Amino acid sequence: MRWGMTGSLSGIRGGNRNENGDTFGDRGRRVDLWLEHLVINRNIEIPLVLENLLNSTFDGLDRGNYPIRSSEGTGGAYFMLDALGKKYISVFKPVDEEPMAVNNPRGLPISVDGEGLKKGTRVGEGALREVAAYILDHPKNGRRFICGEDKGFAGVPPTMMVKCLHNGFNHPDGLTVKIGSLQMFMENHGSCEDMGPSAFPVEEVHKISVLDIRMANADRHAGNILMSKGEDGRIVLIPIDHGYCLPESFEDCTFDWLYWPQARKPYNADTIEYIKSLDAEEDIALLNLYGWNLPLECARTLRISTMLLKKGVERGLTPFAIGSIMCRESLKKVSVIEEIVQEALDSVLPGTSEAAFMEAVSHIMDHHLEKVAKKMSMEKIG
Repeated sequence: MRWGMTGSLSGIRGGNRNENGDTFGDRGRRVDLWLEHLVINRNIEIPLVLENLLNSTFDGLDRGNYPIRSSEGTGGAYFMLDALGKKYISVFKPVDEEPMAVNNPRGLPISVDGEGLKKGTRVGEGALREVAAYILDHPKNGRRFICGEDKGFAGVPPTMMVKCLHNGFNHPDGLTVKIGSLQMFMENHGSCEDMGPSAFPVEEVHKISVLDIRMANADRHAGNILMSKGEDGRIVLIPIDHGYCLPESFEDCTFDWLYWPQARKPYNADTIEYIKSLDAEEDIALLNLYGWNLPLECARTLRISTMLLKKGVERGLTPFAIGSIMCRESLKKVSVIEEIVQEALDSVLPGTSEAAFMEAVSHIMDHHLEKVAKKMSMEKIG
């Protein structure tokens, strides 16, 4: 895995000191503050929405507004204020303050083997996954890097990888530059924990389900789905906290929406058309273009989950039916998708190509899905 560490400078560094001992750069600003976007591929133009997010965040810090650490969650997450100090602009999550990381501010033990809180994830990779969720949340009209639209199908907030220097973060061993994800703060009326799911529009729940199934989310709960209001006054759901997406295995896949009534409704034509347009190989190449060379295990997860989603809708399966295949009924009982993967592994010879393995997964998945579709048909008749 590799993430580019070169970048176009958006923060300030350099220079001189005033009578108070503060260091100043060429434009007369302090250099104990530094914020820049990490760029691996200079041929990719940074979208205006991310440039504005970066600049607004820097202006807030430059005006002396300290990051405000969230009281929730298991890692270090900081709310960044605007220049006037009156509203939140963004949320910064340093990789060294992730759960079980060396500078985690919550007192969690450091991971002894590098594995994160969720099976199949690695400490220090949460920021990569946060950015990946935004990159792969393609708008309805096409791939994000082609159509240039800001809002994706599921509405993942604009997110980017940055370097940031500020003494307001957790620095137990002295002031250092932090690397992490910077995500746009979304105005909201609380999370889905604050009210029952019956009021949520079906399409809003379905868009979250598409994202979570495709990304094999290991941490989707009601607390990381925000509620907002659209221009028409209807509830809009906003998915956040994607640090446990694209794990190396399906063991910890968790979808709270699975138990909401909307999950048992069929996808509408627009959503089905969007799902049909998804291409795991294109997505893997896109992440590589942006600097994340997906490990084989994570790429395999994306291939299998995308395959399941596409094959499921072809057979008219609901989000509940597809999601139930991915999630365990109990900690000790493996999920259907885990069974499918194991059957495929047992059916191929060592050294088999990834393409041949995926072909085996496809055939075995078809068999399982036919049984699910038949069961659904019988339930409708009954």
